[in-house]
Amino acid sequence: MQISVATVIPKVPSFSTFYPQHNVQKPSHGLSVQTHINLPAPCGVKSSSTGFLSAIERAIEEEEYRKARAEVNRQGINIEGYSIEGHSIGGHETCVIVPQLKAAFDIGRCPSKAVHQNFLFITHAHLDHIGGLPMYIATRGLYGLKPPTVFVPPSIKEDVEKLLDVHRSMSQVDLNLDLIALDVGETYEMRNDLVVRPVRTHHVIPSQGYVIYSVRKKLKKQYIHLQGKQIEKLKKSGVQITDSVLCPEVAFTGDTTSDFYLDPRSADALRAKVLITEATFLDDNCGVEHAREHGHTHLYEIMEHAQWIRNKTLVLTHFSPRYNIEDIRQGVSKLQPQVSAKVVALTEGFKSMH
Repeated sequence: MQISVATVIPKVPSFSTFYPQHNVQKPSHGLSVQTHINLPAPCGVKSSSTGFLSAIERAIEEEEYRKARAEVNRQGINIEGYSIEGHSIGGHETCVIVPQLKAAFDIGRCPSKAVHQNFLFITHAHLDHIGGLPMYIATRGLYGLKPPTVFVPPSIKEDVEKLLDVHRSMSQVDLNLDLIALDVGETYEMRNDLVVRPVRTHHVIPSQGYVIYSVRKKLKKQYIHLQGKQIEKLKKSGVQITDSVLCPEVAFTGDTTSDFYLDPRSADALRAKVLITEATFLDDNCGVEHAREHGHTHLYEIMEHAQWIRNKTLVLTHFSPRYNIEDIRQGVSKLQPQVSAKVVALTEGFKSMH
């Protein structure tokens, strides 16, 4: 009820305006920020065959190593009791999944794991964040799953309904869902111990993030001094002895400028156990002004506003496809000393320079 209170993707040509081409200086190879599992480097090829055959053997061995490492990366991130999975590649696709919440945030290309999440939170209407919506709904219907609950900013609800009507007409199938226009300042009860509230974000089109809270019971102050038997007696007599307390668990921003960190209304998102946010640009080749012009956040800005980050874990997403895994690791290593939160990166779909 509503109340008031991963597979490596093929290389795709980048968009010159949003992701202008440039030469990136490659850092040295390091450990993946997503796992503590160390895989051995490819062993040297010992063979008496010709140089040509040795090269083939070495290439096969290195390819097997890359596949093994990719399998490790696909395990996702396990933090603060939550698994964080999915893809988030700037301009291509974003869909971040938290299975413990039965929730997916944005639905870029509708990865298969997202289909099994009952709740979908859309941050804004850019196609790399909403493009997979019809497929998500249709596939749940195909699998006999219950209609999902889809949350959208109120400003796009009418257009989303039109979009789904077009797909219903073209494909002659039912697309059943509960479409909720949830505005900043409103609260929706996902289950009796879980609620969600939107949070304002700052992108080039209307957008919002989401904060999911656990609902806990806390003994009212006037009863703290009582003994257990006295409290039990009051409870049996029908007296309401507890207050409901909302504790921010997971926050997701989607695309936003760094103004998010300075907005007082972001306070709950910035103290959630886990903050999943964007860091589209990481170096001087695309600077802060470029990031702000396109409604995004630069790593340098997160470093500048680090004092406001009170989360236990910060998950960085939405890196430009110009970067490889080593570039992202280097960015994380720069940020980590600046914040008390553990910093990790969602790198599924990004390639290694090796």
